[in-house]
Amino acid sequence: MIIGVDLGNFGVNTSENDFFYSKISEGSSFTDENSIIYEGKKFQIGEGEFSTDLDKSKKEITLPLLFTALARSSKDSFFQVVLGLPIQQYKSNKESFKRYIEENRGKSIIYKGVKREIIISDVIIAPEGAAAYYNLSFEQKKIIGNHPLIIIDIGGRTTDICLFENGKITKVWTVPTGMLNIYQDIIDYINTTYTEGYKLEDGEVILKEGLFLKGKQQDINFIKPILQKHFNSIYKDLQLNFNTSKGYVLLTGGGSIVLKRAFENRLENLIISNDPTFDNAKGFKKLGVSLWQKS
Repeated sequence: MIIGVDLGNFGVNTSENDFFYSKISEGSSFTDENSIIYEGKKFQIGEGEFSTDLDKSKKEITLPLLFTALARSSKDSFFQVVLGLPIQQYKSNKESFKRYIEENRGKSIIYKGVKREIIISDVIIAPEGAAAYYNLSFEQKKIIGNHPLIIIDIGGRTTDICLFENGKITKVWTVPTGMLNIYQDIIDYINTTYTEGYKLEDGEVILKEGLFLKGKQQDINFIKPILQKHFNSIYKDLQLNFNTSKGYVLLTGGGSIVLKRAFENRLENLIISNDPTFDNAKGFKKLGVSLWQKS
């Protein structure tokens, strides 16, 4: 089976529309509903703390998350997998990351009580963000035509920006900010202001649902300048390194949902992705299909 897997710092997405948080903890939980036994050890998927290490080939959680994603997405045993790296890591780290996966291509796991032998028969490493180009709809491609396309992919720890001209990547840039940075700023403000002990993992809930504390909903107007700060950081690098007036700008990635309005207020030539959370994973798969089915 050909599959795309986006191992983000915030969440894991697959081309088969599966999503779970990029968190893993060893041991049992109350329900064991999201448990997996990987190489004889029990892990709880989606529990624990986020990893902020940018180098995926050095993360201890990379392989358990990857094989969990494969087990959750299909009952197949053999997979041809397309994975991604942040654009500015791509050239320097793609070979080491590919080698890391190839050296660990086969694992035995138990998922939902069923023992599985999963083999990664082939692997391709692709640049994150750029993969969204392959997931554009027919209508979007028709609108863009032969014009330049800038893709902004707002992820967990980074925002990847790339320029497509004539179907090829001609320039790339990575901004070291993403949704986890926003969540951390929110938590830092709350813990300092209210003398609380919230964790990074609480940031997403507070951003979505507000802050209920001391028996009432608290004022969350402090979040607006935090969002503005991170938007400004991304937009400044965009303006300094790319000509946004030519062609179109595609906004994608999980963080695009939160910052969409700010970009809409600045760019008249903005295209909003129809599937921002899964763009990379589905783009990865389409890339894999185009390459492997030709060979």
